Amino acid sequence: MKNKKKTWLTVASVGLGVTAGYLLTGYLSLRYAFKRKNYKQKHATAVTHPLSEEEKNYIASLKQETLTTTSFDNLALKATFFPADIASNKVVICIHGYHSYGMLDNQYFIRFYHEHGFHVLIPDDRAHGDSEGEYIGFGYYDRLDIMQWIMRIQEYFAYNPLNIMLHGVSMGASAVLMASGEELSSDVKCIVADCGYASAREQLTSVLKAHHIPTHTIMSSASLLSKKVIGYDFNSIDVIKQVEKSHIPTLFIHGDQDSFVDYQNVKKLYEACHAPKELFIVPGAEHCDSYITDPKGYESHILNFTNKYFTDEKQ
Repeated sequence: MKNKKKTWLTVASVGLGVTAGYLLTGYLSLRYAFKRKNYKQKHATAVTHPLSEEEKNYIASLKQETLTTTSFDNLALKATFFPADIASNKVVICIHGYHSYGMLDNQYFIRFYHEHGFHVLIPDDRAHGDSEGEYIGFGYYDRLDIMQWIMRIQEYFAYNPLNIMLHGVSMGASAVLMASGEELSSDVKCIVADCGYASAREQLTSVLKAHHIPTHTIMSSASLLSKKVIGYDFNSIDVIKQVEKSHIPTLFIHGDQDSFVDYQNVKKLYEACHAPKELFIVPGAEHCDSYITDPKGYESHILNFTNKYFTDEKQ
């Protein structure tokens, strides 16, 4: 009898230990992947392709403001705003990537957009930069924050008609594509999505595999805990489903040498999109490096795209 009891206690202890380990693994993985970092991570593009002093001085010479808005869950979100120097109703909202911040990922686009008469709004996503938040939205909550920024910029321009373009890079691309499936204002005329992922779950799995981390147990546990820990089920981050609902013209961009978000993602997203669309694959471009690799091609595609879908530009 004592031996049976001892065996049962041993089995129970092992079972509890395995369960605890299973849950702890998922919890730690979620904290690692979704929690705000206490530093402003240097994106590889910013490290390998720093702006020239002339470019930095150009940006520093521009008039700029800090704009704020409040998220649906009461987070204070901040953005840097560069008003155009001319009368214009063209606005671009630039959304940055994972564990980065607005001005880091989008510094390359400021001069281009400014010289073509755009007002440029560069937010810090929730849990990034100067915006509040403990956990990253991974595109899921960010789509709602983008809608807040659209309303904020409409308020800024006293609700006059605008030509708004959403331009996202990496996680920011997935965020603007997630937003495209919502009921957006008619002021939003088009979207540029540069090297976004089609599924957050698949992207996380890919990253784990690249680091030789066994994925099945971790993803199973993380999925079970995600709503409790980070506030939403990351399995709900299905960019393709959102894109399928979109009616907003979308320019998809991806480098064919992307080693972080495989460029097969853009093919899936492009095929899922039923709105007017274009696809620009940049030969030789790594993750987030399409503009650096082919700036003239990148700029011409954007200008041609906006010329098709922007309406009267007088303000």
